[in-house]
Amino acid sequence: MKRACYGQSNGPLVTPEEFVQHATPRYKERGIQAYCRACEEPVDLYGVHSPNVTSRFDHKNLSPDVDPLDDCVLANRTNRLQGLEPDDWDEDAGVRLRKAFFRDDTIAQAYAFSLAMCRKGNLPIRTFQSMILRADRKKIWFYADIRLWVVPFILLTLENFRHPEKNGGAGYDFHFVLDKPKGTTISALWRTPNECQLKKVFSDSGTPVKANDNPFQLSEEALTEKAGDFAWVKTTGNLLRDLKACE
Repeated sequence: MKRACYGQSNGPLVTPEEFVQHATPRYKERGIQAYCRACEEPVDLYGVHSPNVTSRFDHKNLSPDVDPLDDCVLANRTNRLQGLEPDDWDEDAGVRLRKAFFRDDTIAQAYAFSLAMCRKGNLPIRTFQSMILRADRKKIWFYADIRLWVVPFILLTLENFRHPEKNGGAGYDFHFVLDKPKGTTISALWRTPNECQLKKVFSDSGTPVKANDNPFQLSEEALTEKAGDFAWVKTTGNLLRDLKACE
């Protein structure tokens, strides 16, 4: 991680060199720490005085009882989350984006799209809610310049899914991954969507699931077409209320 917050979780972002300049090499005995901007946890300084490595901030080891999907997007410890790091943050815009997502039509469309991608019966309401809660913890909404239409694509990568046994066929676990140009940050999803795809893969092997819409090209138009007429979401019992339970 190239930058961290100085002194407190909402402190100014600094490079490792800037951190040492302000805190001095005696920062440990002075009780001064650096914090991750995303997860707000303390991070360690690495390589500032070494000519052989690039200086950085490192997260501490992930506790074995933590689900890898609950890891920090900036920790670089979990393959599932690689490439989800933002270019920058914009909290004011993030508050507005999250509010816009919970508008009836927007969240209804997001659910209809997610259900179509997972297939009927593979997306319990509690799983959709879990996707949103993970987005909250990872501060996805605060990613600088993020587009509202991109959010459902990211949400699908934040959960594991199960296709149950049907008509004698074996069930299987699956999840979604974002395929984008190597070395790019999350902004590639809306800056060069024609170069990005959402892939549905078997969780045990990572092999793509065979389907006509897999991989799925990223675009706002593709999202709209896949979601189809989502009016039923708003008129089906308490479905819309349950989808907005995390609001």
